[in-house]
Amino acid sequence: MESYVLILSYPGDSSARRVLHALQRNGCPALLLDTASFPQAVTLAALLREASWTGHLCYQGKRYDLEAIRSIYVRRPHHYQVREDFPELIQLFLENEAYRGFGGVLRSLDCLWVNSLDAQRRASFKPLQLKVAQEVGLRTPVTLVTNDPAAVRSFFFEVCHEQMIYKTLHGNCLPGGGERYHLIFTSRVGRERLSELEQVRLTAHLFQPLIQKAYELRVTVVGSNVLPVRIDSQELEEARLDWRAACYRVRYRPHVLPEAIARRCVEVVRRLGLVFGALDLIVTPDDDYVFLECNPGGQWEWLEVETGLPFAATIAQVLSAGRAGLAASA
Repeated sequence: MESYVLILSYPGDSSARRVLHALQRNGCPALLLDTASFPQAVTLAALLREASWTGHLCYQGKRYDLEAIRSIYVRRPHHYQVREDFPELIQLFLENEAYRGFGGVLRSLDCLWVNSLDAQRRASFKPLQLKVAQEVGLRTPVTLVTNDPAAVRSFFFEVCHEQMIYKTLHGNCLPGGGERYHLIFTSRVGRERLSELEQVRLTAHLFQPLIQKAYELRVTVVGSNVLPVRIDSQELEEARLDWRAACYRVRYRPHVLPEAIARRCVEVVRRLGLVFGALDLIVTPDDDYVFLECNPGGQWEWLEVETGLPFAATIAQVLSAGRAGLAASA
């Protein structure tokens, strides 16, 4: 039985297709499948015996054995799609059953996940990321998470010395209805905003001191492989606080990390239970490396285009090696 890599994403995902083509060039069979295809275009038959699931998927007239899945790469799969001619309550039931059944069987397979869905969910909490980064020896900003206006005021004056920034805890993208999205970038909090502190009571907020930057880094870790990219964010006014605000205009180039920093980045990803992680760091004018956050599902395709670094090939290599290959490189 020939093993293969399962890639979970939507058909138009160009990043997923880059990995698919890299696997094919290496002679590793792969299937790109969207979970939205189940149950209408995918048939599942899975049988549990002796603590192991066996069976197959049928897709586009071809059978794929479950026990032959070597690795699963999770990119951007869409939601399960059921028939729309049923009442809404029935549709919701069918969608939940599809998620629990199809997703549950896949989660039970003895293969490498990049990344495990449960680990990715856990690793998305920024307070946890910051604690893990400190534990492995990376410098992090002093951080306040609070809904207490008095705590913010004290932090602003006593810790930040009136040089403070705010950033979201859950990412910077909010759905705006339909195809619209709203982006919330890192912002500077000045003395004039202190009159609005009562609004802090509405939810949790994350505040940090403003850290001077020479440039920034996006360090992508795949297994034991490290792909560092320098981001010259300080060259553009609109990118200085948050380079994502001008991500299509800033300059990107490969960077050589100090070995100790590279090891710590790999260890952060490992301790978070991930195989893939995209870490954001600041490099200060004094050449200190400061960890900001880790994105378990960070984008990388534009960085491959800009720098020529082998993101897709590296991901494909780890996927084709499977769990045994990952353990050997640890």
